[in-house]
Amino acid sequence: MGRKKRGDVMPLQVANRMSKPPLSIRDDADYRTAFDIMRKRHVHHVPVVNPKGVVVGMLAERDLLLAANHYQNAPVEAQDVMHSPVVTAFKRTPLAKAARTMLAKKIGGLPVVDAKRRLLGMITETDVLREFVGLLGKGGAKPPKNSRDKR
Repeated sequence: MGRKKRGDVMPLQVANRMSKPPLSIRDDADYRTAFDIMRKRHVHHVPVVNPKGVVVGMLAERDLLLAANHYQNAPVEAQDVMHSPVVTAFKRTPLAKAARTMLAKKIGGLPVVDAKRRLLGMITETDVLREFVGLLGKGGAKPPKNSRDKR
């Protein structure tokens, strides 16, 4: 690969659309704390971090509902109900690659991490959809023509 030339367009990166500052929950916190975070902040995924801020898991609404049904009122830590290992992205990951990863893995969001896996932000399917809608509105992307459109 050669060097970038003036006028070359860089692909949109995760850093351009990620949510920051990131929401998270400590691995030793009661998992029900994540319910409060999701409800108050209107999110569907919360990364789980250790005391150093390293992403160690992910909690989704579905995980919390299952845990609530199973554990009821018992004190249970987030690390006991989280998904791990976690699929992550870096700030410089192309947004299209992050979107393909979410589609392939059937997940709604990716924590954005640095080289030491410390949490920097979150990219979600909603963030990707907002970018797509923005491109359509600017005329930067056109929907494919459908053969039925020629009636």
